[in-house]
Amino acid sequence: MTTVEIETRLRDIFTEQFPGRECTEHSLADLDSVQRLTLVVALEDHFEVCFDPGEEDSLETLNDVVRYIHQELAD
Repeated sequence: MTTVEIETRLRDIFTEQFPGRECTEHSLADLDSVQRLTLVVALEDHFEVCFDPGEEDSLETLNDVVRYIHQELAD
């Protein structure tokens, strides 16, 4: 799966989880802890990956998440 495909699906999942909210590069910063957890669980379910709690906290932008998922899928 390419990074473009991952980003497209990530944006779709974001919109599904948070209707009416714009998905921007810094959307993660706008989420509270419950919303962030909701998004992480949805991403884990869709991409069949497991976010490492230590790594999860360091993911600040959507590009960070795309890179993380791409790396996890490549392993």
